[in-house]
Amino acid sequence: MWKRIASGLVLVGVLAFASGCSNNSTSPVSSNNTTTDQFGGYTTSTESPAFGDTYLTTASSDEQTYNDPMAASPGVDSLAKNPDAGFYHLRIVWGQLEYDSTVTTPTDWSGSLSVTRGVELLRRVIRFENGQDYIQPRTDRKSIEWVSQTTVHNDGIGVDIIIPPVPPQYDTTMTYDTTDAGDTVVTIVVDTTLPPPVQVSFRTGPYSRTFTLDELHALDTIVYLDDSNAVAFNSYATERIPCPHGFLTGIWGTNDSGQQVFRGMWMSRAGLITGYVKGTYESNDSTGNTFVGKWIDNDGLFQGFIGGTWGPRPNFHANANAFKHAGGWFKGYIYDATRSKIGALSGKFRESRRTDVRKGYLQGHWKLFCPDDFGRGQTPDDMDNDYGRGND
Repeated sequence: MWKRIASGLVLVGVLAFASGCSNNSTSPVSSNNTTTDQFGGYTTSTESPAFGDTYLTTASSDEQTYNDPMAASPGVDSLAKNPDAGFYHLRIVWGQLEYDSTVTTPTDWSGSLSVTRGVELLRRVIRFENGQDYIQPRTDRKSIEWVSQTTVHNDGIGVDIIIPPVPPQYDTTMTYDTTDAGDTVVTIVVDTTLPPPVQVSFRTGPYSRTFTLDELHALDTIVYLDDSNAVAFNSYATERIPCPHGFLTGIWGTNDSGQQVFRGMWMSRAGLITGYVKGTYESNDSTGNTFVGKWIDNDGLFQGFIGGTWGPRPNFHANANAFKHAGGWFKGYIYDATRSKIGALSGKFRESRRTDVRKGYLQGHWKLFCPDDFGRGQTPDDMDNDYGRGND
């Protein structure tokens, strides 16, 4: 069984905690100074790639591009170019969201992802181990099947879903009646039949779930099972001319020095790793629960500062299992070198409950503001509506 728990926004999966800034950056200042330095001492200096952090470089190598042969099949290319088609990117991770070396019994996650109408294109595989985990040969453009087992960590996939437009069907009925005066009256009835709603189904032995397209428009949820396994779902509806947006995934917790840190990967809306994020979080009487950090691209070049608030939040209806797995939420802004707001982010985290910070976990979404957003005063709270809330 699965239980619904902590609801709320959490910095999408790129935040991870740890040591390891490059020599080019200023280390975060102590909590006593964060009120005078907006971003905890982080600067716009160029960093080593991935902040010189071995965790981030290892995590990046676990994300492998998949060249789906279905992309070259007849009809798929024309559908991908159809401006009226619906486009979605769905990222699913299953297993131990927090690395746990004590898990020795394998869990079989072999299963499928299917859509009732349209095309699925597999874009990435996550932590698939050679000889153990693999994608089954594609024979149906509406279904992806895999073989997967997990123990200490997790596996996953990133999928593009393209939905062709289907116009409604019209059935016209004409009835002729004659009046007492001998006139003919024509009654026209038009019945409109809409196509059935599209459904996307994730099916495995430990857990299965079906989503509507409305849910995939902005999905950010984590489902914890009765054991220590979990399934994390993240998705976007992608516009033809979108403002930049994407995913975060990483770790969150306390390092060996007792500092509360996060670090992670910064991903495009298609799940490609385009950079990294690193920062610290704290709680004190004067500022409350806050986090600060820095975003760089794959070459280590400064892209932005981040800063915001965080907090714990199991849902009001959370049961014992929910509280056992309860984490928290985070939300904030993205800033440029001049400290001007250029975007927003939000997500979920589960803080490390062990001394090894790698045990923590975070996932979330980010978005750079479009010109219209500045005019309407976009805030991180708007992302609650844009990108969904809630932990299941």
